[in-house]
Amino acid sequence: MTGIFSNLAFRLARWQNRLGLAQNRCVHCLRPFSPLLPAGEAQASQGHARAIANTSTKISTAAFTDNQLCPSCAALLAPYTGPRCPRCGLPPTNPHEGNVLCGACLQSPPPWSAVAFHGLYQNALRHILLRFKFDGHLYLAPLLGGFMLDAVACLPWPDAIAAVPQHPDHLRHRGYNQAHELAKALHKQLGVPLSTQLLTRPVPGKEQARLGAKARHSNVQHSFCASPAAKGLHVWLVDDVMTTGSTMTAATKALLAGGVTRVDAVFIARTPRNTPN
Repeated sequence: MTGIFSNLAFRLARWQNRLGLAQNRCVHCLRPFSPLLPAGEAQASQGHARAIANTSTKISTAAFTDNQLCPSCAALLAPYTGPRCPRCGLPPTNPHEGNVLCGACLQSPPPWSAVAFHGLYQNALRHILLRFKFDGHLYLAPLLGGFMLDAVACLPWPDAIAAVPQHPDHLRHRGYNQAHELAKALHKQLGVPLSTQLLTRPVPGKEQARLGAKARHSNVQHSFCASPAAKGLHVWLVDDVMTTGSTMTAATKALLAGGVTRVDAVFIARTPRNTPN
């Protein structure tokens, strides 16, 4: 009998959805909308994404965006598909250059092996990340974690996920680490082990967003420390935004110095040239 009632409830939810009677509120524009997938089907799609992750099959973000974003905002927050530097993700000045190494990476290649990110840090994506990072809208973490699913499909499977850590004083002041919230969401969706001990930040520094490019580099040098448990691991290192790459560089170097065999940089957004923080 339980199965019969569950099936009837699922069919009722589907018809309510088709008739526009079941509505969600878009987490970006906050307007009500009718999702493309009923909750039951969305959960099934999420389970399927986790099941196929280890096969390196292309993972779709549809199950995560269809129930949380209205069609208009989903289009505004679609993945960036344009040309980029394959090492740092920076879009070229001339879009006709294609996916070629930028001058900075030719002169001084970054220490990570590959990058994966969802979009450019501008417009709607910048707005939603500012709300997440500075306004404490942590309910956005599953959505942003879903954004990363398509991005990481190009990467080899890691042994662990780690977030770029904050200094304890900074963490106490803000109350949360946005990078950890993203890493936790990715861990929940893919099942990759999440470690909070592989990388720590014992040396404090100023808020990177308030500094220029040169100051950012010196601000984070020698700030991070890797645990002995990191030795021999392949790690996805997660952050919210990459601007100059100084923080990711310092954190990656610390992991490699601790014996990590490979680090891939995973983040939501890449700051293009001449974009405010």
